[in-house]
Parts: sequence; C-alpha cells; structure tokens
Amino acid sequence: MSTSTDTQPHRSVTVDVHTMGGTFDETAVDRWELEAARRALKNLKTVAGGQVMMDLLADQIAAGDRFQKGLVEASAGTYRESRTEFTVHGLGGSELAGWFGSQAGTGRFQDKTLLLNAHPEHYVEPPSYTGGMVETIGGHLTRFKVSVARELPPAVGAYLDAAYPVTLMNALLALDDGTPFAYCLHQARDTATGADVVVRVIYPSAAPDSMIEGHCRHLAIEFRSWIRNAAAAAR
Repeated sequence: MSTSTDTQPHRSVTVDVHTMGGTFDETAVDRWELEAARRALKNLKTVAGGQVMMDLLADQIAAGDRFQKGLVEASAGTYRESRTEFTVHGLGGSELAGWFGSQAGTGRFQDKTLLLNAHPEHYVEPPSYTGGMVETIGGHLTRFKVSVARELPPAVGAYLDAAYPVTLMNALLALDDGTPFAYCLHQARDTATGADVVVRVIYPSAAPDSMIEGHCRHLAIEFRSWIRNAAAAAR
C-alpha cells in the first residue's frame, strides 16, 4: 500500500533573496556563507591557537598518530602518491618557486597566517615544532613535523618527474615520535602563459583510496591559495 509521501514527486526548491542592496540568487548566498565561514575560522584559529588548540584536540591527535603509524607499519616501506596538477595563467613556475622558497624554504612558513588560512582544516602549527601542522588526513587529525628532504628514499624519488624542472619543495613529514609517514614532492615548469604545477604527497601504500583522493582535494584548496598569495606578492 502506498502513502501520499510515496507518490509525491521530489520538489526542487530555489530561493531568491532581496536585501536592501539588491536581489540575489543562491550562488551569491553561497559566496556570502563561504566568506563568513572563513572569517569565523580565522577568528577561532587566532583566539584559540597554539597550545590551547593542541590541548583541545589532544585526544583526536593521539588517534591520528595511531592511524598513520598503522599505515606505515602495514606498508613495509612501499608507497603510493596523492597528486594534484594545476594549469596556472599569469604566474610563472619560477616566480612561484621563488615565493614558495622565501616562505617555506626551511620547512617552516614565515607568514603563519598564509599557512593556517590556506585550508580550513589547517588547525594549528604545533608550538614546539620548527615546522609542522595539525591537519585532517584520511579523516583523522594528524600531527606532523616538516623538514626539507635533501635526500629521498629511491622508492619516493622515483615519483619525481623530469618534465617539471622547477622544484618548489621536497619535504619529509614525520610523526611526533620521528616516524617518517609521508613525503612532499612539489614541482613546476614555466609555460608561455604561466606555469604547469604538480604537487604530490607520497603516502604509505596501505593508505586507502578515500585518503588519497581526499588529499588530492586538500592539495587543490591549499595550493590554489598559495598560488594566489604568490601572484599577489608579484604584483
């Protein structure tokens, strides 16, 4: 026996908004909401930053440590990549590399606001680290140290692409106890109109597909922000 709710078609509801400044559709409201969310996050990261944020997230960070360490142990020194590529117009790869080197050439961002605000899920740079972050990776809050990787394990270095001769950064990501759990390999090349950029995080091979694709999207948000920052600095 069917009910009235079974037979009623799904209704698509849209809204137009009328403010004292004019009439707007929902794309405008979406934009306002995103802007408001960014303002709120910036405020929270400012007033509850540093050790306060670390203490608030302590249990989730500890769970993230266990998750990532389990992936390392299960992978037995084998890897897979999370890769995102950008076609950039109006900013050269060499220009981007120069900006990136000035900001993060030591493994630690010079301007903390550019680091924290590059992605909503960049929670805090651990105060005791010379470079690092607490961010969401694979659905878990993950605390890691960042250091420049002057040498790469052969299985990691194999992911570098000679077609991108400009190095943005090669970095080692290590858990709190020093366990290496990922590597960043960020490269670029100049083009006639700007740059081609490829950014990679090399994870243990046991990382699930959802974590790999999730971090591709993380890189897309993060690096678009930094590309915009580099372009603004170049003006």
